[in-house]
Amino acid sequence: MAKAARAKASKGKKASYTIGIDLGGTKVAAALVNENGVILKETRRPSVPPELATQDVRQAVKSASPAHVRKHIAYVINAMADTVMEAASAANSANEIMGVGLAAAGPMNIDEGTLDYPSNFKGWKIVPIVKLLEEALAKRGLKKKVSFQNDAIAAALGEGWVGRARNCSTYAMITVGTGIGSGVIFNGRPAQSGGMGSEWGHMLINAPGLNADRDNFATRTVEGIASGTGIILRAKARGFNANSATVVAEAARKGDKLSLELFAQASEALAALMFSLSLGFHPEKFVVSGGMLAIKDLFLPQAIELYREIMRRKNPKFLAPVQVAQLGTKAGVIGGARLPYLD
Repeated sequence: MAKAARAKASKGKKASYTIGIDLGGTKVAAALVNENGVILKETRRPSVPPELATQDVRQAVKSASPAHVRKHIAYVINAMADTVMEAASAANSANEIMGVGLAAAGPMNIDEGTLDYPSNFKGWKIVPIVKLLEEALAKRGLKKKVSFQNDAIAAALGEGWVGRARNCSTYAMITVGTGIGSGVIFNGRPAQSGGMGSEWGHMLINAPGLNADRDNFATRTVEGIASGTGIILRAKARGFNANSATVVAEAARKGDKLSLELFAQASEALAALMFSLSLGFHPEKFVVSGGMLAIKDLFLPQAIELYREIMRRKNPKFLAPVQVAQLGTKAGVIGGARLPYLD
């Protein structure tokens, strides 16, 4: 932050800043954010130790020894703490920072402050990440509470703060990427209980035969059908040798019947998800984000059209507008920075 900006802030009312952290499988980002949701300084570091930088960390850590896993955990904690301190340097003093918010992929228990066998870090078990980060920050001179949340819910909170869902009290964000993330905000609060919840991407939508298919039920979920990974796996199961959803998309644009069918099924799964969330929560709006939006023409307009049609037939009063998210890659840190305001 420039000195002039600092001076201007100090002359008026006392600035209220928070720091948001976005912890991903390959990087950790942190940002100092003002009370209007504006990023003042952002920093990032890899969340992968240098010795694993050329490997798939998910597989490498999965086969690592307990000592190696502990080393990786310590590395991530220190990387987060260092990015926080770098972001905090843009404030006049630590007194201006009201708290720190951490957004990460789960599974997790928000109430306990733990990552529980997290999908991004294979080999990790139950890690008291909030406690470890607070201790690391305290050693660096920043004694602040760390608020904690699922990254999809945090991103939804960011969109509700300064993005597409601004001024909405009840809304849902759906992230369509390698998986299907979801963040439902109900009457201004995350829809979760006991530290968990809002995992609607794993909703079963194809029940016939489930009793005999208990070991493979993930293929019957929204994520198993509509995510990039789901599309790739379903393509391979039917003889299409694809290593990315983009390859399937290219084939679909050339008229390949199988590829077109896979994207049509993805549209149906997303429409079913929005239909169910509408009836369950009566959201004011849906916000859609994620890497798959790069090929959204193959599934999103179709999903919205189908959702609108079946919602009108069921109960048009529950129909909600659907918009593409506004914050993009900044949603994680902005959503993380929103968390201290909710505690």
